[in-house]
This record gives sequence, structure tokens and C-alpha cells, in this order.
Amino acid sequence: MWGDVAIAFLLAFIVTFMATPYTIKIAHKIGAVDVPKDERRMHKKAMPKFGGPAVIAGFLVAVIYLLIVMSMENTINLFDADQYGKKLLGMLLRNYNNRNSMHS
Repeated sequence: MWGDVAIAFLLAFIVTFMATPYTIKIAHKIGAVDVPKDERRMHKKAMPKFGGPAVIAGFLVAVIYLLIVMSMENTINLFDADQYGKKLLGMLLRNYNNRNSMHS
């Protein structure tokens, strides 16, 4: 169990580490860059503000890895009588709908 968690952590780190340079390039292309305009700014050069997709990709890879390993080891069954998969999907969709209705 803890070995699987360690592997998931390493996967998340590696995916995030590898995806970050690509998100930096995308940030420059789409203009998601904080350019220092005055002396109040901490940074002296332009800093990209688009690191979220890299972090989310690392998190998703780790979660998917853990779900696959746990279902193979029969420590979680996503399609059992408890139907964890439907509950997880319902929770995600409910949160998505709540977030979208707040912005309307």
C-alpha cells in the first residue's frame, strides 16, 4: 500500500516536472505572463502564471495510477454494490455544476 503511494507521488512529481516547461511555453504564447511594471514587483523579469495544468496533470496521473492498482489488488472495487465509481463521478459533476451556477 505505502509503496503504491510512494510510486504515485513519484509519478505526480515526474509528470509535473516534465509538463512545466510546456506550460511555460504555452503561457508565453497565450499571454499568461506577469510582466513587472514598477518597483513594487518582486520579480525583475516576466514570470509565467500558467502552472496549474502541469500540477493537475500530475495529480490526475497519480490518482488514476492508484485507482488502477487498488482495483487490481481488490482493495477497492469501483463497480461493486457500493458503486464507488458512480459516487465519485456524481460528486465531481455536482461540484462542477455548483461552481458553474455560482458564476452565472
